[in-house]
Amino acid sequence: MKTSVNILIGIILLTIALSLILVYVNTHPPRYPLHIPPSTYRVDYEPLSFKTEDGIILKGWLIKPPHPEVKSPAIIICHGVGANKSDFTELAAYLSRRGYYVLLFDFRAHGESGGSRTSLGYHEQKDIAAALSSLQSRPHVDRKHVGIYGFSMGGAAAILAAAKSGAFAAVAADSAFTSLRDQAHDAITGFYRLPSFPFVPLTVLGYELFFQTRVSNISPVQVIRRISPAPVLIIAGEGDRLIPADNGRRLFAAAGEPKELWLIPGADHGGTLAAAGAEYEQRLGEFFDRYLKRP
Repeated sequence: MKTSVNILIGIILLTIALSLILVYVNTHPPRYPLHIPPSTYRVDYEPLSFKTEDGIILKGWLIKPPHPEVKSPAIIICHGVGANKSDFTELAAYLSRRGYYVLLFDFRAHGESGGSRTSLGYHEQKDIAAALSSLQSRPHVDRKHVGIYGFSMGGAAAILAAAKSGAFAAVAADSAFTSLRDQAHDAITGFYRLPSFPFVPLTVLGYELFFQTRVSNISPVQVIRRISPAPVLIIAGEGDRLIPADNGRRLFAAAGEPKELWLIPGADHGGTLAAAGAEYEQRLGEFFDRYLKRP
């Protein structure tokens, strides 16, 4: 009897420990070493440094359009977990050539930015707010025509920030999750191949204790409607196993008008741009052109 109790206690403690390890691993990604400065694509840029409201120093690049207007539109680009601003240097250079100021930056705990942990979308809203403030302080940036593009966690954070601030004139999100609870379920059952119970509720509880917030506060699907009447473009890969395309369908269904949905056949997580090729840049550029450029 005593042996059985000890075994049960051991299993419970091991399950709790594994759940906490999952929370720690996913909120402390290694610093991705990729470094592709905008000069690689022969565009004019300057390095930026700005501070969030909670004191984190973030690093970024401001890429300038080749022929800026007196007031030019602008776009902020947000990377995913474990990546950095270099992931989208080529896309940013392309958008700058279409006439945009483009701000690439590293989220907290990523790239060259400060901070030791990512909150998977919660505190990253502060990072986006600081990036927007830095961008809008530029005299040649049209403050009323700023768009935002985000991938994965960056897409989820972009939706949350846009819904909260109402400051973005157009929002594009690629492979964004509907909610952090849903993403925890998909990752635990699909990626880690663990049972939903008890690991999902335990990891959710661990996250809430770690960041002192309810996981329900990281739920883009609950707030995306607030972005309207600003337009939303939802992109998803139909072969995505980490954040399945159903996330994109649900975000699109919950969004207000105007809205667009683009499902890319066969694209896995992180592979949408490569799968669509030049069409990706063109469709994204045309989306921003419709809503950010003055008639």
